[in-house]
Amino acid sequence: MLFQGLKSYLVSLGPKNVLTRAALQAHGRAHGFSLDFSATTISLRKKNREMILGNAQYVQVPIMMECYELFFDTIEPSVSNGHEVLNFSKPALQTYKKNGLAFYFPSVPEDDVMDAYIHWYSPKPGDVVWDAGAHAGATTVFLSQMVGATGKVYAFEPDECNYEYLTRNLALHHVNNVVSVSFALDGSTGSVAFQVDGTMAAGIRDYLIYRGDGQTKMVPTLSFADACEKFGQVPSYVKMDIEGAEIAVISKSEEFLKKHRIHFAIETYHRVGGEYTYKALERFFPTVGYDVESSDRFGQMFTWARPLD
Repeated sequence: MLFQGLKSYLVSLGPKNVLTRAALQAHGRAHGFSLDFSATTISLRKKNREMILGNAQYVQVPIMMECYELFFDTIEPSVSNGHEVLNFSKPALQTYKKNGLAFYFPSVPEDDVMDAYIHWYSPKPGDVVWDAGAHAGATTVFLSQMVGATGKVYAFEPDECNYEYLTRNLALHHVNNVVSVSFALDGSTGSVAFQVDGTMAAGIRDYLIYRGDGQTKMVPTLSFADACEKFGQVPSYVKMDIEGAEIAVISKSEEFLKKHRIHFAIETYHRVGGEYTYKALERFFPTVGYDVESSDRFGQMFTWARPLD
């Protein structure tokens, strides 16, 4: 708890504070990175590779170190004299290596972890699926291709900057089977304070460990059951990356999940109440008749759940 308090204090000092920078550099050295700071950027170097982040993304530096190789495996870098560079410090068009598709991102792109999302269930033509935490829409487009013209994807993204990029990328790829939803999923329907910063770390303030420099705005929320009622459809599959809110969304849907059998793929490396969210979900899902598994085999922690029947 003391260590967590120290990290929270350093985050509160901001990206330009000498103590914050020294702590990040020390963390980097311990993991084989060298870090350099400019007035507007943070450079992470390891061997012949460099990743550039904007100062506003300083909270994400440790996780970007953990996912460093994953991003270089996912996104096409620029290359000069054998030196590979991923520049995520400003809005840009980024290209995915696996399929050659390009998307506009406000900063750090979505890592391509579709193998993880479909580990237990692969959406098929005609399915109704949710992309909860759609960010700029790369995963949304991949899911839309899987469900085809007869299927539908509901893409939830309450961060107004991310939402703008989401709709831009849907237009770029001529997607017409996606419904963009500017609501946040939460345990109840109403409104909530949301950190909007145009990054993948945007989320409901109550669930964020590190709140960085993002602005806070009130955004509308929907519970799982109310979202299904609003859209008139229950999804067969839900991909979820909602920065810790997954505990509230799932645990407050107990009776609904007993009646409606849904497949889930959830990013659960978030911490809520001092515990990683995968632990709470592993306890909860069996109580509503679901099989559940968690693993970090795809580079970070995921939890999958499916109806036992």
